[in-house]
Amino acid sequence: MTNADVYVRGWGAVTSLGWSAPESARNLIAGNVTPASAGVSSHLTNRELKAFEVTYHGNPLDKAMAMLEGSFSEAFARAELSSEEIAESSVLVGTTGGLFIRNEYEFTEAVRKNPDKEKPAISCRNRGPGEVADLIVNKYGIRGMALTFSMACVSSSHALVVAADLLKRGKIRRAIVVGFEPLLNMTLHGFASLLLFDYDQCRPFCLNRAGMQIGEAAAVVILEEGKSSSSKYKFSGGYQFNDIKSMTSAGIDGVTVSEVVEQTLISARVSASDVVAIKAHGTGTRDNDLSEGRGLVKLFGEKLPPVVSLKGAVGHTLGAAGAVETALWLSCCEEGFIPRSFGFTEIDPEIGFAPSQINLPARDGAYLFTYFGFGGTCTSYLIIKEK
Repeated sequence: MTNADVYVRGWGAVTSLGWSAPESARNLIAGNVTPASAGVSSHLTNRELKAFEVTYHGNPLDKAMAMLEGSFSEAFARAELSSEEIAESSVLVGTTGGLFIRNEYEFTEAVRKNPDKEKPAISCRNRGPGEVADLIVNKYGIRGMALTFSMACVSSSHALVVAADLLKRGKIRRAIVVGFEPLLNMTLHGFASLLLFDYDQCRPFCLNRAGMQIGEAAAVVILEEGKSSSSKYKFSGGYQFNDIKSMTSAGIDGVTVSEVVEQTLISARVSASDVVAIKAHGTGTRDNDLSEGRGLVKLFGEKLPPVVSLKGAVGHTLGAAGAVETALWLSCCEEGFIPRSFGFTEIDPEIGFAPSQINLPARDGAYLFTYFGFGGTCTSYLIIKEK
């Protein structure tokens, strides 16, 4: 293990709020948030399932690639990486839909062009879970380790924590963590079939919440050891856990959530009173929000800091959520504010608090990030904003 701290050197993001992290952050802070609406991409088959869709004039596969490229270009420029620094980096990709967008697009195009023929099978023939990572490695000449995480909602948040650990252990020189989530019929229909989809709006922690709404996005977060003259965001205290008691939630009593966050604070040597604000998972589903809300209250009590869910503004970006919400949050901090939550109207007495309803000054200090996904997967980490 090394003694140097891990810092965020650069980041970039494309969301439904904009084609860069700063544009997305400024729109979020200004309240220029467009509600989820029926998808318009040519491969989507159900126009009733609202989503937070990235605006693009072209086919969905080209859009997905453009989202990736835009995130990389922004992150590389912010980090001022040389071509050799890029080459010696390692890439860790967190995604779910990114593994299937090509298949869905090719399938729907085949059906559209041949309406009288039998529909072809949707398959991943000649492809594998590393397809996105391979594409990135080949495009940017990356020679380091290449890993793919496909673990539902915690995919890229897990990738961030693993990247920080690999850096601390001296296993990699630099980590390029990618979150990639294009819109898919598979995920839209899948969550609707599980009765976890809100046909109206995403309402994190609200009494009237009825489920999630999917968002598409891509993001890149670059981590490396040591503080440079431009580094002021320290990645600290990452913790991962898998709750084997449930396949779909962290337990509505909040115990698992509180324990995961407590271990995060311990590993970072930060007390609960030092947390400036919480970027909560806040999906808008009944059990997940109840579990997370109770867990946060259990740990922080009456000293609960401001809680913000970004999913009412950009949707649940699934495997990309960790990288996307980190990049968006850091850009909000650069603008001087912590953004408010969207979609909330009424306190759920079983949760007992309202997420932040106003933009707040982005003070220096520790910001807690939480993610709780299917399969009982849990990720939590701290990013400390320094002067």
